[in-house]
Amino acid sequence: MRVGKTVPLHEFPFAAAGLQTRENWLPATEAEADEINKQLDRLLASAVFRNSKRCSDLLTYVVRRSLSDGDAGHLKERTIGIEVFGRAPDYDTTADHVVRSVAGEVRKRLAQYYMEPGHADQIRIEIPSGSYAVRFRLPEKPLQELADIPVSVPDESPRAGREQRRRPGVNALTISAAAAILAVLGIGALLAEHSPGALDKFWGPVLSSQNPILICVGNRDQPDQAAGTGLPMTLRDFHALNSQKVFLDDAITLAKVTGLLQEKKRRFRIVSHAAVTFADLQGSPAVLIGRRSNDWTASLVSHLRFSIEPGTVPHVMVIKDKKNPSRHDWSVDPSVPWLQNTRDYALVVRALNPKTSQIEVMATGLTAYGTLAAGEFLTDPVQLQKLEAFAPASWEHKNLAVVLSADVINASVGAPNVVAADFW
Repeated sequence: MRVGKTVPLHEFPFAAAGLQTRENWLPATEAEADEINKQLDRLLASAVFRNSKRCSDLLTYVVRRSLSDGDAGHLKERTIGIEVFGRAPDYDTTADHVVRSVAGEVRKRLAQYYMEPGHADQIRIEIPSGSYAVRFRLPEKPLQELADIPVSVPDESPRAGREQRRRPGVNALTISAAAAILAVLGIGALLAEHSPGALDKFWGPVLSSQNPILICVGNRDQPDQAAGTGLPMTLRDFHALNSQKVFLDDAITLAKVTGLLQEKKRRFRIVSHAAVTFADLQGSPAVLIGRRSNDWTASLVSHLRFSIEPGTVPHVMVIKDKKNPSRHDWSVDPSVPWLQNTRDYALVVRALNPKTSQIEVMATGLTAYGTLAAGEFLTDPVQLQKLEAFAPASWEHKNLAVVLSADVINASVGAPNVVAADFW
């Protein structure tokens, strides 16, 4: 092969294809498809995706369909809703836009992933706005100046070697510059790996304890029907006791928190609020989940700037701001029809409890949707990153209380958003 002969991209070894930029590229060989699958695995294993099952499921589905069908452009919202999220074949996509919501979240997470150091030289997987078609893009060139230079395979003959040795300038500069860029990217990736993100900053004070972390979840403490009957309690009666029941939103949040602690290899124990003693709270950090049936959450926030209290209108619950007592927009009326509720609010706290001298984390919503949003906020690195916009320097060493809002659409809760925060 002669020096400088241009080789078509589809004939060039895949490893070298990273020197080219190609929009709407589709793999032509099994080896190239394998590289896309490897990139998908990197995305799913990253901090951006690994704690969101819905985002991971949608991304996996559209990528795999694109690889198997050759084009995912024909994918429809209804198809994804049925095959990924288990919706009925005739479900109303106008009222239930889980696919649109999750796809929007996936787009944001993909953008965040590729902004992180060390990811610019990887295959890009994108879902352009307005469709569910996957677009694969080969990595950008290391140097913008090389954008128009074709990929060439050098001649291995002795003459070619002599000619190249006589003209080292461009190749040497190119290699040196590329090496410098790779070194910078490597250093950036190393710093990013060792620099704690918002999730580690938030949970650091809790995880630093050597004692098992106490997770206190509310149980329904209404009077039990079987109590006082004088009859022996059967196993069926025992399971039917209100003390053995937990609200579903509290249970889901509990699962998210325990999953995070397991990932961090930290020991924990789960206790119902009725079984927790003051001595328990004095012995280890605690995570308090829910408010409707968890008395300990109320005691934690009673002296803070933000607190959950009944509103002036019957049944309405409000997150009150002691610095702005006239504020009344963080409220929910539980008496409205459940499908008409469009927004919920939550309160997340991480603070040293002066009564127990232990760090406590609290997650609770005004209703079930708020608690679900709080659980996602506490365990998803992407959501916790939103706190950085409100946080002062060294906020990881401060107490904090955060007010969250979340849209509710057809009984499905959206991503949490920070609307106020207090640090002290």
